[in-house]
Amino acid sequence: MQYMLDICYSYAIDYDVKFNCEKSAALRIGPRHCYSCAELTLSGTSLVYVTSIKYLGVYVTTAKRFKCSYDHVKLGF
Repeated sequence: MQYMLDICYSYAIDYDVKFNCEKSAALRIGPRHCYSCAELTLSGTSLVYVTSIKYLGVYVTTAKRFKCSYDHVKLGF
């Protein structure tokens, strides 16, 4: 994963793209989702590991398999 982030960073330098590392995060999905992982860095800033991410109004949560949470929709109803 760090290798792919390094590729993104080198692309950003070549094409004058800037990443907002304060809004960037890492989410673990898979059988080892509850274990700690190595630190990931993007543009010299380390990424934070989170338990859920909101993407296009849907919350993706950390789990053994890909899982979405709809609790916020139920609360609004």
